[in-house]
Amino acid sequence: MRSPTGNIEPFAREICERDFRRAGIHGSELTADVDRDWHSVAAQIEAGLINDNNELIPHNLEQGLAAYRDWHARHPNYAIPPMRRP
Repeated sequence: MRSPTGNIEPFAREICERDFRRAGIHGSELTADVDRDWHSVAAQIEAGLINDNNELIPHNLEQGLAAYRDWHARHPNYAIPPMRRP
């Protein structure tokens, strides 16, 4: 069965995980943070705000928010996992 989030999810998760590892996040914290944030990266990819080298393309806050809103409008049943507690 095809994922409702399409084939972008694995790619977005990979980018998200790489960025969190660079920030020093590992283990269960890494998993929880990727689960919570991958969809934001997916929104940026689909909006063309991340290039083919997985680098952010300069954009303003409104463009980023529009990408995020658009992604959620297309995936209304996606529930964002709760934030992990310290």
